[in-house]
Amino acid sequence: MADLNTYEKLNEDIQFTEEDTIELLKLSEKEILVLILSELKKITENTQKK
Repeated sequence: MADLNTYEKLNEDIQFTEEDTIELLKLSEKEILVLILSELKKITENTQKK
C-alpha cells in the first residue's frame, strides 16, 4: 500500500494547463474512465516496483 508521501507526490505531478483542461472537457465519459484506469495501472505498477 502506498504511503501518504506517494499521494502527495502524485498530487504535485498532476497539473493541467488551460489547454489541457479544455481538451479533457471534450472527452466522453468512457474516454475519461479509460484514462483514469490507465493512470491507476501505471501508479500500481510504480508502487509495486518499490
